[in-house]
Amino acid sequence: MTKLIAALALCLALTITPLTASPAYAEGGCEGASWGVACGVGVPGYGGSGPAAPLKNTHSSSSDPVACVTQEMPPREVPCSDAELGTWSNARACYIKAESPPPPLTDAVWSGNTTGSIYRCSSSGIWSGPGSYLFWADSAPGVIPDPRVLALQAVTQMRLRAVEIGMAPDPSPGSVGLVGLPIWLWVASPDQSTWGPNTKTASAGGYSVTATGKVTQVVWSMGDGGTVACTSTGTTYADSFGMSASPDCGYRYTKQGTYTVTATSYWTINWSGIGASGVINQTYTSSVVVTIGELQTVVKG
Repeated sequence: MTKLIAALALCLALTITPLTASPAYAEGGCEGASWGVACGVGVPGYGGSGPAAPLKNTHSSSSDPVACVTQEMPPREVPCSDAELGTWSNARACYIKAESPPPPLTDAVWSGNTTGSIYRCSSSGIWSGPGSYLFWADSAPGVIPDPRVLALQAVTQMRLRAVEIGMAPDPSPGSVGLVGLPIWLWVASPDQSTWGPNTKTASAGGYSVTATGKVTQVVWSMGDGGTVACTSTGTTYADSFGMSASPDCGYRYTKQGTYTVTATSYWTINWSGIGASGVINQTYTSSVVVTIGELQTVVKG
């Protein structure tokens, strides 16, 4: 009888150990099987034991959407965001939201830090997890960032700007073009920031979004109501071209006058990451002033 009781006690201990073992937070990923969630599916959490039972929306690629799950056996999916509680963190198994207003810097929760923020972890009513508590972090740990926000950050890193206008006749003061003669238009000194391609990556909390952009066309508004759409940078004029027309981006004025020429560059920026993708369109504008005159014929008689 004593041996039977001991055997039953051992079986009971082995049964409940995975549920009562002291968990170790894994902000950057899991080790081994993570409470029924297989490692490598982008679901960070406890480094516990247990069978790997795949969830319906977990994926094998880290760029795919990440399942939001509790750390119970078996794991249970929860909404990845809550209007009141914030964004779900698999690593902490709770909703995380910046505490507002934050406690004073003298509060022990700051642990002597003067930068970063204080966040509230809330799981009460969601599952029998960590409950509700405050903690300090330099950024919200374990929170899945909005990929669109990271995409915009990547675009900001590109430092895009308007094209530098190249034009013949030269638009500098004192230079005059002639009615009916060809006008040459081009993008002067194109680079990553004015023409592309330009690729940048923005990251947060271990997640990344990469964006690549380039100019798809430049629309030249000539100031007299006419426009020219060019899909290339145009051809830089050289004196050897004489009076010939531009092979890819040119214009002719029909009346004399002073005109403001505006070049609007249209960027198409494709981004992808964290299981999402999209397109961002941007425009940038630069302008110059050109003077067009008429050739005068002098008749002597």
